[in-house]
Formats: sequence, structure tokens, C-alpha cells
Amino acid sequence: MEHTRFHKIKRRIMLRVYYVYTKRLVMHPLTLHLAVLTAAIYAVGYFVHVAAVLRNLSTVPVGEVLVFLQRAVLHTEGITLLVLGVAILSLLSLPIQLPSLRRGLRLFMQTA
Repeated sequence: MEHTRFHKIKRRIMLRVYYVYTKRLVMHPLTLHLAVLTAAIYAVGYFVHVAAVLRNLSTVPVGEVLVFLQRAVLHTEGITLLVLGVAILSLLSLPIQLPSLRRGLRLFMQTA
């Protein structure tokens, strides 16, 4: 009887520990950053037919690539520009998040 009660208490405590750990992992800035980046890349793939863009880009002479990209950006929809901007900004700001990951891993290794 006492043995079973001890295991129930231990199980309840460990479930709470797992819950807190999972919550901390999900709410970590790097995790949220990667979630935004993943959603933005998925949305770019949804709104833009990437294969067609690459196919069209391959037919453009090398000297006119910037003109092609400028024309493509100017003639696209606003939502596509917004999603593309979010994807680019989150990709460029990803290195800013990496030092916080290293600090967190270092603190984790010191406490372990």
C-alpha cells in the first residue's frame, strides 16, 4: 500500500517536471524563432511556385538577374512580399539567437 502510494506521488511529481521542462523548451526564444522561420518558409512555398521561379531565373542572362528579381518583386502580391520579408528577416536574425543557445547549453552542462 505504502509502496503504491509512493509511486503515484513520484509519478505525479515527474509529470510536473516534464511539463515544466517542455514548457521551457517550447517558450525558448530560439524555438519560437525557428517556428516562425519554418512557418515563413512553408508559406513562401505555398504562395510562390518556387520551381517556376527557378526555371524562369535559369533562362535569364547573368547580367540581367538583378533586373529580373527587381521586376519579380515589383509585380508580386503584397502577402507574398510580407511572407518573403518575414522569412528573410528571420533567417538573417537567426545568428543573433545562437549565442543565447550556447549560453543555455553551457549553463545546462554546468548544472548537470
